[in-house]
Amino acid sequence: KIIFILLFIPTIGTSQNGPFYFIHNNIQREYYLHIPNNLPANSPIVYVLHGWGGNGYSIMSTSAFNILADQNNFAVCYPTALNASSGITEWDIYGLSDLNFLKELNDSLSLTHQLDLNKVFATGFSYGGEMCYHIATCQQSNLFAAIAPLGGAMWDFMTINCIPTTNIPVLILNGTNDNEFNYNGGYYPGVGYYLAVDSTFSYWKNHNSCSFETSYTLPDINNDNNLTEVRKYKNAITGNQVWLYKVNNGLHEWFDVAPWGTDDFWASEEIWNFFNQINN
Repeated sequence: KIIFILLFIPTIGTSQNGPFYFIHNNIQREYYLHIPNNLPANSPIVYVLHGWGGNGYSIMSTSAFNILADQNNFAVCYPTALNASSGITEWDIYGLSDLNFLKELNDSLSLTHQLDLNKVFATGFSYGGEMCYHIATCQQSNLFAAIAPLGGAMWDFMTINCIPTTNIPVLILNGTNDNEFNYNGGYYPGVGYYLAVDSTFSYWKNHNSCSFETSYTLPDINNDNNLTEVRKYKNAITGNQVWLYKVNNGLHEWFDVAPWGTDDFWASEEIWNFFNQINN
């Protein structure tokens, strides 16, 4: 990972990664894109969505998904949300504008790079995680095969505004000491109430008609006694899975191991492993 970062920094703004632009609804939209060399036809693509006020460049640097893309032969795209009236980038988690943008962008990228329309996945951090929940509840084309929100909240209105039209595998990653979203749910000024993480987990495992499969604790590799509890549920008929990574004392961050973080796992790797087992 260190070697990759050293090589990656000088070239992050070159044509290999962007920025690139796509016109949607007569508006120029920005995105970053990494296509590994000699990527086979019908490969997967992962969309990584940034948090409130961020952009595609920032989440590309934070998540370092390009490393995994090169190692595992998948494309990875980092779109940028539009500026809201506040002048800060925000995903549309109420309507369909960003859902339609992502669909049209994916149609274009899939055609250009011969990607598999059945292997489209979405992950995101914070507000990007909330956009993942919005995708899962409101997508109308069933484009995204699975989601993995990290540090995001599922709002009460998401269970009212849309009804999921299909079952969808979900990986949820949250810290119990998240200072942005209380693990046990709460109220966010200007937006509304959001569910507790355990309630969100229950919502998706019930929606997918999943039964308990396994639970375990990740090894405490840094000996800080901040353990990550993993719970996995599965539908034995459809194969759909719903997983929860509960990071005890975890903060509002993209979880990572030393020297980049103080956690017991690299979130990007766990997310890709989740997508890949669905892909396979």
